[in-house]
Amino acid sequence: MKKTLFLLTFVMLSTAILQAQVKIGVIDAQKVFEKSNQGKQIQTELENKQTQKQKEFEVLENNIKQLERDVMSPALNEATREKKSLELQNKRIELKRKVEDAQSEIQKESLKQLTELEKSIMPIINNYGKANGFTVIYDISRSSIIYFDNTIDITDEIVRIFNSQ
Repeated sequence: MKKTLFLLTFVMLSTAILQAQVKIGVIDAQKVFEKSNQGKQIQTELENKQTQKQKEFEVLENNIKQLERDVMSPALNEATREKKSLELQNKRIELKRKVEDAQSEIQKESLKQLTELEKSIMPIINNYGKANGFTVIYDISRSSIIYFDNTIDITDEIVRIFNSQ
């Protein structure tokens, strides 16, 4: 799909070249996310959330380790050992489920934040493109462009404008 879209755009641009000079720009949206103030803030929030979840998991892991020691204790009778083994198995399942839930939650939050960041940055890119006479601007983080001259990369300029707002 991307290749077809790229080829179609290329053909259309080839026709346009015959009619007018084409100015092409590229932007690395991933780099904007990493370098912009808002992107850095999002990364910090997600890292903090992940750290908080990890602390919660450590408590469960410690409980599991204690249960493992309890199960191995020679002082336990068979009925108590079976009860503790079942409890241990349930705690392991609970931990696995909580880890999966946390990963899913953080992934959804990341996607939501990135979508909001993209909505904030698109008008800046559009205005920059119009003001500077660009015919097309490609996002190199999402396409299969193999080569481009770095002189057409407008990423740093977009980050500067975005941070100044």
